[in-house]
Amino acid sequence: MTGPKIIIIGSGAFGLSSALHLVENGYENITVFDRLDLFKLGYIFDNGADTASADVNKVFRAYYGDKDHYHRLALKAKDIFTRWDKELKSYSKEEAKEKFNIDVQKIIENSGWLRLDNTKELADEERKSLDIFAKTGIRDTQYVINDPEDVERAQRDGWAHKLDPLKIKENPLFEHISGVLDSTSGILSASNACLYVNTLLRSKGVNFITGEEKGQVSRFIESSDGKVSGVVTKDGVEHSADLVILAAGPWSASLLPELGGLSEAHSGNVVLIKVPKEEQILREKFSPKNFPNIGWRLGESRESSRFGGFGIFPISEPQGYVKIISRQKKYLNPVKLPNGTVVSVPLTSNSSPPESRLSKHMIDQVKDFIKVFVPELVKFGIYKTQLLWYTDTINNDFIIDFAPKRENLLVVTGGSGHGFKFLPVLGQFVVDVLEKRENEYTKIFKWRDPSKFNDLNKIGDIKTGKSSFYDQDLSNVSDLKFTEEDLKRKVVID
Repeated sequence: MTGPKIIIIGSGAFGLSSALHLVENGYENITVFDRLDLFKLGYIFDNGADTASADVNKVFRAYYGDKDHYHRLALKAKDIFTRWDKELKSYSKEEAKEKFNIDVQKIIENSGWLRLDNTKELADEERKSLDIFAKTGIRDTQYVINDPEDVERAQRDGWAHKLDPLKIKENPLFEHISGVLDSTSGILSASNACLYVNTLLRSKGVNFITGEEKGQVSRFIESSDGKVSGVVTKDGVEHSADLVILAAGPWSASLLPELGGLSEAHSGNVVLIKVPKEEQILREKFSPKNFPNIGWRLGESRESSRFGGFGIFPISEPQGYVKIISRQKKYLNPVKLPNGTVVSVPLTSNSSPPESRLSKHMIDQVKDFIKVFVPELVKFGIYKTQLLWYTDTINNDFIIDFAPKRENLLVVTGGSGHGFKFLPVLGQFVVDVLEKRENEYTKIFKWRDPSKFNDLNKIGDIKTGKSSFYDQDLSNVSDLKFTEEDLKRKVVID
């Protein structure tokens, strides 16, 4: 086997994409390390896969306000997801299970994304995004729900049933409702996309070493002058390499403390409602063909307010999950490393003790959201909660660059809650950086001085102790059911 010996730490979206593009560009000697055998676990949370890439589903979007570079890159990724989806569907159900460990043959579904707000006029982010879609030549895929021409076009195009599927405009709680239905957006089956790429990599000779002892990297092998020459796994075995790629998501700063202040792990709030199989009318109502992703009061200027930052997804099969997320408040889990640096380390179902709780305050708001938007789901209660750990950066841009004062250590991290959709394309910039080809993306993804940026994600809270996970009043199992008090509580919209 020729070429440099490459080790990739992490088999989530960023690690898989790195390996995929390295293989496609002729690199052969690649080994991926992970503490979990995510392929065996099906990249499924319920099976113990605690990476953000194992979420129930993800939003695909090319909506990025005025960030044209992400908009264009997302559209490129969508073409590849669509190709993968078509290929997956070419297999029989039995073949897909045997080859990919996939039960439902779906990677992307064009369900649309309805973004709503209780304002009279569209938010600035929405207007800027419409300009970008117009610049790309696809403004006709966007339907402003209060624009008569857009509504008429939605009727002609077959999207009218998704302009207000929950009849929010008829709700007396809201004086105004504004929004846009984006028909280029949809649902990504995160687990299936990862399983597809993982399988492809194995077929092309990429080696995967997994497991709590032999797959978990504990430290780098490095000289006193910062030259990295491999990794040491938890079992004490040394593995040499010419290049090490750190793509460990929210665990990245635990291995490379220098990321502190630039990128930290933040917990996101995920709630699952399970709709039983016998509730076929509801399953049909919330299916992707009838129900879009719905975002409520999103964007940096709105999501942190009370009753803001919510998203609800179409039902996922075969589980019957309706997923609700909240971006309103995120938390850190500060841990002091042996060198004295404090970084945020994820708490998951695999932690000791396991952790999946949300704050009582958040549970109450989710219940209010359910009461207002999807009251027919109240009777099911909340099936379970999950912590989804974001790898936030100071300004929401990814990091794809060599670590400062280190040699042979390439950092690929910082998904910031929007990285998964770039699984098919992100690894190309890993190759570009490795081969010293500069472009608009490698410039944006460079390692950067956090002091030069507005701290959008409150990364600096790790230094002050604010937003610590265990400082909140956490919920318990009994809080997941609707009580009489919950049902009577008045919903207040700021």
